[in-house]
Amino acid sequence: MLVLNQNYEPLNVCNLPRAFRLLFGEKAEVIEYDHQVIRTPRTEFRAPSVIRLQHQIRRPRPR
Repeated sequence: MLVLNQNYEPLNVCNLPRAFRLLFGEKAEVIEYDHQVIRTPRTEFRAPSVIRLQHQIRRPRPR
């Protein structure tokens, strides 16, 4: 999953479990979905391919 900052700047990539933790913790929102579907015994979830964080992350400027 591609992780974007609040201002849509690319930050990093993360794995699917980390992306779901961010989404269910309401720390991120889905920008674009993947074609993959994750099935659990009770429900189905569409896997995200791009997520955007709800809060701005300050990054150090390159030298």
